[in-house]
Amino acid sequence: MLDIHITEFYNDVARILLTLYRAFPRQISMYVEDISGPDQVDEYGLHSERHLGCFHAFLWLNEEGLIRYGDVERQMAFNHCVLTLDAFRWLGSFDQVEGGAKFIDELEFAVKEGSSNDTERLVKSLLRAQSEHRR
Repeated sequence: MLDIHITEFYNDVARILLTLYRAFPRQISMYVEDISGPDQVDEYGLHSERHLGCFHAFLWLNEEGLIRYGDVERQMAFNHCVLTLDAFRWLGSFDQVEGGAKFIDELEFAVKEGSSNDTERLVKSLLRAQSEHRR
């Protein structure tokens, strides 16, 4: 599968948002390995592609206005990480189409069940809402 990194991106985004929602409104330190899994640096001290993909998912979420953080520790952790107000509202909103379940509950269920298709659908929905909000 050529786009496995896209599937990993959606799963990383979901896990990052779930973690921050559970901690909201506290600012927490988030370790990339807690989202992407254990990492082995190579003989030059460089992280794996998987680790770097997850690291850049954090950066992208910040650039898109869904999370904020204070600083980064050597591509390993994001300190003082918290959801933005918009992300908090969207995650806590009710899905009118799916029978009234909270978006965050649907996302948590999809991640817990390991359903990459449902996770991708839900994250795309959130990103679409973010995009429309920016217009």
